[in-house]
Amino acid sequence: MPLKLPDCYTFAALQPPEHARIRSDRTRRAAYALPLVQAATGLVGAGVLAALAGGPAAAGFLAGAAVVAAGFAIFGWRTAGQSPVAPAGRMFARLLVGVVLKWLVIGAGVALAMASAALPEGFVLAGALAAFLAYMLSLPWLLR
Repeated sequence: MPLKLPDCYTFAALQPPEHARIRSDRTRRAAYALPLVQAATGLVGAGVLAALAGGPAAAGFLAGAAVVAAGFAIFGWRTAGQSPVAPAGRMFARLLVGVVLKWLVIGAGVALAMASAALPEGFVLAGALAAFLAYMLSLPWLLR
């Protein structure tokens, strides 16, 4: 009589669960789609402001939203754009480097938009705020 192993020692039991593969794909898709949603929010807001307040206000709003979208794109590239299978220390380092790069891009971009490009400060900050609100409202929908 052959020896029968329990089900927990079969080849199928050693494979990653199905939900783990789906989750990383959803996360990667959301990391790539989120900056597009933020940029679209900036374009819509700039279009409305171009009709109401003029060109410099619309350019400032678009610059603020584009800077935040660029920061989130770099964060997504550093975290979800890399291989999902890595040691915990490397994954944590990716997360920290991604957060630092995101805030460096956002801080430098907003400062340059307000100082060097001489765009209206209030509209640059309003564009950045609109992009952050787009992040807060669209991320749960993107992760579905």
